[in-house]
Amino acid sequence: MAVKTHESKNLGVLMIDFCPVVREGLQAILTKDERIEVIGDAPDEHEALQHIKRAHDRGRSVHVVLTETRSGKVDGVQATKLIKEQFPEVAVLVLTENLNDAYVIDAIHAGAVGYIFLKDMSPEMLLQSIHRAVEGGMQMSASVLRLAVENLIQNGRRTLAERTTEAAHLTGREVDVLRLMGNGDSNKIIAATLGITLDTTKKHIRNVIDKLQARNRTHAAIIAAQSGIVGKPVAAVVGALSEPGSVV
Repeated sequence: MAVKTHESKNLGVLMIDFCPVVREGLQAILTKDERIEVIGDAPDEHEALQHIKRAHDRGRSVHVVLTETRSGKVDGVQATKLIKEQFPEVAVLVLTENLNDAYVIDAIHAGAVGYIFLKDMSPEMLLQSIHRAVEGGMQMSASVLRLAVENLIQNGRRTLAERTTEAAHLTGREVDVLRLMGNGDSNKIIAATLGITLDTTKKHIRNVIDKLQARNRTHAAIIAAQSGIVGKPVAAVVGALSEPGSVV
């Protein structure tokens, strides 16, 4: 089996501190894709940064980093944050063994483009997720995301509420667009509902994402849910996945 969804000849993948069994399993899967090159396995996030820099200097760029929420001394969320701060072009996929892992929200805030439950992960899913991450798509199980958001709301966490106080910095039309995004409506449905063109809809969504300082459509929905902008917070986040592979 060879996945050929990405056009580049070599797609560099770096792993961070997986246990031997998981690491060997991941490597076995990755070798099935002729376009993927495993750059290495860093022991921690700081060494991962050095791996990325050295690979870049040698002309073997790291495109995707695979990490866990917590593995030994590595905090996957912190690793994601550090990598995205220094190498924003590198996509990070976070893997987890805990379906109820509350780190999913923090991982998205840190810049992760995917959060995958290991027990449900098939070889095909991992390979597709890697290619999709490079192409700018979000890889997230709706069940994992729903549980994480429900836990977030239940626990009253408002990590970014100050950013979005009553959506004061969004226009009325942008708030309308955000609420429809929260209902899980596609761009076409949003355009039809508001009586605007598809291009205008996309422009509004880009503005919403920029003003919320969000990483992507899903992240924008999470921020809105945390600050109470949308009336159906769980639907807001899960619904944001209705247009996979696209920020807008």
